[in-house]
Amino acid sequence: MTTSGAGTLLSNQSNKEDLKRHSRSLDLQPTNTTSSTKIRHLHTRSASESDGLDLIIAAAAAAAVENTIPTDTTTKSTTRSNSVFSLYKKLGSPNRSQSIHSTNDVIKTAKSRASIGFAFSSFLQQNNKKQQHRYSTPINSPDITMVINPWMKQPTIDEENKTPTYLLGQKGDSKRSLPSSLQQEINQFSIDGFARRYFATHKRGLFRRTVPMDELLCWTKDSIRQPLLLPNKPYAKEAIKCFKIIQMLMNDRQRPRQFQFIESFQYLLNCGIEKGQMRDEIYVQICRQLNKNPKIESTRKGWEILGVISITFPPSKNLESYLFQFVKHHHSITQNQLNILSLYVFEKLTAICSKGARGKVLTATEIERAMEAPFKPSVFGESLDTIMNLQKEQEPALKIPKLVIFLSNAVHGLNGFTTEGIFRVPGDIDAVTELRIRLENGNYDLTDVDDPSIPASLLKYWLRDLAEPLIPTELYQECIRGAQEKSKCIDILNRLSDTNRRTLLYMIGFLQEFNTPDVIEYTRMNVFNLAMIFAPNFLRCPYDNLTTVFENSKYEQTFVRTLIAELKVDKDQCAYGQEEVFVR
Repeated sequence: MTTSGAGTLLSNQSNKEDLKRHSRSLDLQPTNTTSSTKIRHLHTRSASESDGLDLIIAAAAAAAVENTIPTDTTTKSTTRSNSVFSLYKKLGSPNRSQSIHSTNDVIKTAKSRASIGFAFSSFLQQNNKKQQHRYSTPINSPDITMVINPWMKQPTIDEENKTPTYLLGQKGDSKRSLPSSLQQEINQFSIDGFARRYFATHKRGLFRRTVPMDELLCWTKDSIRQPLLLPNKPYAKEAIKCFKIIQMLMNDRQRPRQFQFIESFQYLLNCGIEKGQMRDEIYVQICRQLNKNPKIESTRKGWEILGVISITFPPSKNLESYLFQFVKHHHSITQNQLNILSLYVFEKLTAICSKGARGKVLTATEIERAMEAPFKPSVFGESLDTIMNLQKEQEPALKIPKLVIFLSNAVHGLNGFTTEGIFRVPGDIDAVTELRIRLENGNYDLTDVDDPSIPASLLKYWLRDLAEPLIPTELYQECIRGAQEKSKCIDILNRLSDTNRRTLLYMIGFLQEFNTPDVIEYTRMNVFNLAMIFAPNFLRCPYDNLTTVFENSKYEQTFVRTLIAELKVDKDQCAYGQEEVFVR
C-alpha cells in the first residue's frame, strides 16, 4: 500500500511538472540539461520573451541596413524601414504551439529559430553584393574612348606610309592588283557584312539544321526555298521565281523549251521597278551567283545581267555601300574582262543611285544594247569627254558632240519651228527609243521619223542623261545667286571647260532661234517656256529636299532665261572654230 501510494504520489507530481513545463506561465525554473532541453527552452519561451528577441533582431537588421545600403537624406528612413520589414518577413515569427503539439513540431520550430542567423547573414551578403556592384571599378570601353578622343582614330605617319605586306614582293604595275586568294576573301567580306545583318535564316534537312552563312553567299546550282533577305517574306514566290530566272539567264539551270530570254529578263526588271522591296533581293541573288562561280561563261553572263539591272533600278541605302565594295574589288581582275564589266557596272550604279529607278521596263532592243554597252560605249549616259573620244577618229574637226548637231538639224528639217508645243509635248516613246538605239549603234539616220517632237524629246533626254551636267555641280550655287545678272552669268560660262562651254553656247543659240515673234506665234513657246523646259537639263539641283528643289527651280529658270535673252552666239564658231570660244 505504502509503495503503491508513494508511486501514485510520484506519478502525480511528475504529471504536474510536465504540465507546468508545457504551460505558458512565467515561473519556469532554469535548468542545466542537454541540447534537447535547450531546444525545448527555445520553443517554450513566452510571448513577451519572443517579442524581445524579435526586437533585438530588428534592431540589428536596421543597423546592418543602414551601414550596407546607400541612402540619401530624404529617403533614409523609408529605405531602412522597408529593409527591416522585408527581413522580418523573411525570417518570420516563431510558431508558438500549444502544449499539445508533438515533439517533432517542437524540434522543427526550434530549427527554424536556429536558422535565423543563417538567413540574417545571407541578407547582409546580398546587400554587400549590391554595394560592390554600385561602386565597382571603371570598365574600359574602347568605343567611349574613341568618342571622347576622336584624334585617336587618326593613323600615325608610320601607319599611313606603311606598305601592305601583300605588296612588298611586287614590282611595277603588278602592285595595283591583289593576290587571288586575298581578293576572294575581300569579296566575301564586302557582302558578308550585309548578309549577317539582313539575311534570313535558312534551314534544311530532316532536322532543320541552319544553313551556314558562307554557303548562302556562294554560287549554287540548286533552288532556294525562301527569300535571301528578311523583309521579303511577303514576296516569297516572286523571290524564288527571280532566282530561277537568274540561274537560267546565266545558264546555271536547264532551260525549258518554252523559255524566252527577253521576256524572262523583262519580268526580272519589272519586278524590281514595281516592287521596291525586291530590288535588294535581286541584287543580292546576282551577287551570290557571281561569288565563287566555277563557270567562266556563267560569270560573264552574270556581270552583263548586273549591268542591265544597274541602269534600271538602284539598290537601297542599306545595300548600296556593300554593293559598291563588291563591284569595286573586281576592278583589278583581268580574267574574262571582269575589270571592264565591273567598271561599267560601278559607273552605272553611281548614276542610277542619284537619278532613281526608271519608270518603264527596257524593250528587247534596249536590253540587247545594254548587254553590249561595256564593250561598245554609248553616246548616252556618258560624260562629254568620253563622247568626244568616241567620235575623235570619225569627226576630228568637230568640237562638240555630233549627236547635238544631228538632233538640232532634225528638229529644223521636220518643221519644228511651226509645231505647236515643240519641246513641251513629248514624242512617241517607242519611236524615241528606236531612234536612240539607232544613234547608239552609230547609224545617224532619220528614216521613218516624221515628227519633230521625236528628235526634240531625244535631245532633252541626252542632256538629262549626261554623266555630268553641262554646268558642273560645283558652280550650281553661283548660278542661283547670279541668275539675274548678265555679267555673273558670263563669268560662270567662261569658267567652264572648252567642250562644256561650246556645247552649252550651241544649245543657247539653237533655243534663241525659237525665241522670235514669228516662231512663237506657231509654237506657243516663248522664252519663259523654253527656260522652264531646259533649266533642269542644263542644271541639276544637288539637294534631296523637295522644298529646296522647288525654291531653286525659279532661279534655275531665271538663269537660263538670262542666257537666252542676253547672249549673242555664233553656232558655227562653237561647233567648228579652232580657237577657244569665250563669251564677251
